[in-house]
Amino acid sequence: MGRAELIESLRSKAAEDVQALWADARARAEAYRADLAKSRELRRAQQAEAAAAAASRLADEATAEARHQARELRARAVLALAERLERLAFAELPRLRGQGGEALFAALAEELPPRTWDRIRVNPADASRARSRFPQTSVVSDAGVSGGLEAEAEDGRVLVSNTLDTRLATAWPDIVPELVAGLLPESHERRTPV
Repeated sequence: MGRAELIESLRSKAAEDVQALWADARARAEAYRADLAKSRELRRAQQAEAAAAAASRLADEATAEARHQARELRARAVLALAERLERLAFAELPRLRGQGGEALFAALAEELPPRTWDRIRVNPADASRARSRFPQTSVVSDAGVSGGLEAEAEDGRVLVSNTLDTRLATAWPDIVPELVAGLLPESHERRTPV
């Protein structure tokens, strides 16, 4: 092999090596680009998953807050309704006393324990009834008594209040839940989750 052939052979071999190096470099660059694309896609998927989880968490928090506010608003509405019903019930007591008349007064007076009473406090409309029933007792007329009577003995140490006001105040905690439930039937049908 002559010198020219050797140089040509080396050039040819060098050209093949350069092409092989370029092909290898291109293949590595392509593999690197593919790895970068996979990495970017994986990061995008992770970010999308994190965003979806954050959105779900925010939606859950917003729903919980809305339910809390709904319960709070409903509780306030129920309380306002109960207070209004109580005012209306107490406002009805004078009418109830008027309708019950002598029979109502007699029934309430019969419930008093037997003893000598020093003073009886009644609504002015019931004063004559009280004087007839308790002739030896001081009868005090008080427009603040809707109906019924309040009896006092032993210089005020014994006090029995059997007024319509006291009876309603005592019974009210048992009455109001049924009234509210009757007026708000959806409270049983669509209960707000706790």
